[in-house]
Amino acid sequence: MSLPSQSTRSMVRGGAVTSRRKRRGPARAALPFVVLAALVAIVWFAMRPAGSGGATGPGGSAPTDPSAADLSGTDMGDRMASDTGDRSSPVARASTREPVRALPGTEELPPDEVDRVLGGSAPVEIGQGPRNTGGSGGVLDRALDSGRANETAPTRTSAPPTTTPTTPPATTPTTQPTGGSDRVRLQLDTARRLVAENDRVGARALLSRVLRDASLGASEANLVRDELTEINEQLVFGRLVEPGDPIVEEYTVVSGDSLSKIATRRELAVHWKLIQRVNGLKDPTRIRLGQKLKLVRGPFHAVVDKSEFRMDIWHGPPTDPSRWVYIRSFDVGLGEAGSTPTGTFVVSANKLENPGWVNPRDSRERYEPDDPKNPIGEFWLGLEGTGASEGVTGYGIHGTIDPQSIGRNMSMGCVRLRDEDIEVVYELLAERVSRVEIVP
Repeated sequence: MSLPSQSTRSMVRGGAVTSRRKRRGPARAALPFVVLAALVAIVWFAMRPAGSGGATGPGGSAPTDPSAADLSGTDMGDRMASDTGDRSSPVARASTREPVRALPGTEELPPDEVDRVLGGSAPVEIGQGPRNTGGSGGVLDRALDSGRANETAPTRTSAPPTTTPTTPPATTPTTQPTGGSDRVRLQLDTARRLVAENDRVGARALLSRVLRDASLGASEANLVRDELTEINEQLVFGRLVEPGDPIVEEYTVVSGDSLSKIATRRELAVHWKLIQRVNGLKDPTRIRLGQKLKLVRGPFHAVVDKSEFRMDIWHGPPTDPSRWVYIRSFDVGLGEAGSTPTGTFVVSANKLENPGWVNPRDSRERYEPDDPKNPIGEFWLGLEGTGASEGVTGYGIHGTIDPQSIGRNMSMGCVRLRDEDIEVVYELLAERVSRVEIVP
């Protein structure tokens, strides 16, 4: 039997123990409810409707904040994909960014303006950038269509520059009605607008068609030639390479090249010295690997007008003069007493630089090459008659030591040019290819 004191302590301790156990019981009982509430919260967050705000993970919608869109990594991701060889298509992203005004030159163009820009981009000088190698048909068609439209235009937007007549108006021959003059001026206006739009090729085609019109008056023809000469100073004889120009091309020098090899390999139908001229090369032997050169492609042809003492240079297929385009003109001297024959000729293989000469009327009169007294100058292009002129030989185109004979009938029948002019003609006309028409 336990003592009373022992029984009392045991009861007190037992009661204390019982009391502490009763205080811990409710917390443990609440634990399942806390776990359940957490699970409910997780389920609620997972099943909430999309677009209710906040950033989203993979598969979510795009951010609505413009700044968030900018920082979403679209641009950087595209760059990184490109750097790592990722060829997948970029994903289009919606953006709420406010539209901004396009920079000058980047506005969306109307369809007709797009066609014009694609048909002829801005020209470049040789070596200054890549050249557009697109076809020229669209450019030419637009130019000709523009010209035809302006023939019947009721008003003009600008007046052409006036020229001072060389003879009094009363003595100027009237070979064209007043309407013709207006029509030509409208064509000139059209050509100048094309030039302003960097379409010199189209302007040249348009004015060449005008110049081929047999009804064109002499004064009008001179205006057209002057305009065309100015255009071709850039297109043909300058360093400009205009897109769509079928006469010129850009060439990159490769190992072992020389100007003569380039002219032969590219079948330019011009003398290699023309490459030197248009590229402004002081020394034709000093070209470097990778150098960009402008090449001019023939064939070129000549039409000699005896009544005007003028030689016109044209470019185009030898058998189709209707497609020729005008290049430039030179003053000439002709045979005494009208002895220069008319007809159709071809430049023969007898094309010489620094030739000797024997007077056909007196074989004792001889001149060796490099003789400053040689009356035919530094260049000779022999002519052979074709068609109705077949068998007509012994004539040619050459220089002269007598510049005063230009514009007069003083030769033995050949066509004379000034020294600086015959040099250009020699470079343009190709043997066995170039045609020479001599008209009354």
